[in-house]
Amino acid sequence: MITDSLDKGIVCVTGATGMVGSKITALLLSHGYTVRILTRKSYPATSDAEVFKGNIQDEDMLRNFMRGAKIVFHCAAELKDESQMEAVNVRGTELVLKIAEISGIKYFCYLSSVGVIGSTNVKTPNELTACNPQNTYEKTKWASEQIVARGIKGCKVVILRPTNVIDEERPGVLAIPKRGSFLDFCKVFVKGGECAHIVHAEDVAAAALHFISYPMGTTPECYIVSCDREPLNTLAGLWALYNAFRNKKELQDLPPPVHLPLIVPYILRKILRIKCNMGNIRYSSEKLLKTGFTFKLGLKGAIDRIASASGGAQV
Repeated sequence: MITDSLDKGIVCVTGATGMVGSKITALLLSHGYTVRILTRKSYPATSDAEVFKGNIQDEDMLRNFMRGAKIVFHCAAELKDESQMEAVNVRGTELVLKIAEISGIKYFCYLSSVGVIGSTNVKTPNELTACNPQNTYEKTKWASEQIVARGIKGCKVVILRPTNVIDEERPGVLAIPKRGSFLDFCKVFVKGGECAHIVHAEDVAAAALHFISYPMGTTPECYIVSCDREPLNTLAGLWALYNAFRNKKELQDLPPPVHLPLIVPYILRKILRIKCNMGNIRYSSEKLLKTGFTFKLGLKGAIDRIASASGGAQV
């Protein structure tokens, strides 16, 4: 078992300008780690992190990036350009893992996505649920997971599968109650019963750091990071919670807006030949919670944070 918390030495973060990567970097710095970040984008000159500008397909750069480090958080991924997903998400991850092993990394955390589960009839999918990814992104992330799951000799390896990650700048489906237009209200009326699967990037980052000191062997482990256990993590629930925080209302027995039955939006997507799961699916984070991890924000904290950033007041 690897039980040490490692020293406060050098930690490497790829994809450090992304939602989760930036939060991981901030948390590491606040805990006294020396942080190196790898990014394809510009990074604030005032940052306390050492910046390596490049991509994860440059082997020489990766060797320099990880030299002397003991911890790697691999968050870099191609999310939009399908033509680059195989090169970045799969071959890039394979190269990062190779250099991590050569460099003697002791803790490796890979940021995947719950989307790798893909199409399923399981109502509460967990880490053992069969994966059936549907689109190019999901397929390449699943292929990457299988590479990471081979492990690294003498290294703790953790794969995290967050659900729909949001933060103050990129609120995801919370943009619907933020706008609050008539069209948005109609969306909630039609799709309000469906699980929204939101989780704040800060909670995902905290889960990534949680395993630095968590005692475990060198067999790679996978964890879903989800707030789906929260009953109000639905489109209608988010609408009600967001407006409650903005308007300083009490949350006890909060009635969500009226919405159509779950089967209606599901049938509409089927008619439009859109591949989808039933809206009552809720991804389980029980395995993560059993390690002693607790969500600092959770669903209500995430909505409160975003409502406050939008000019609302905390309850």
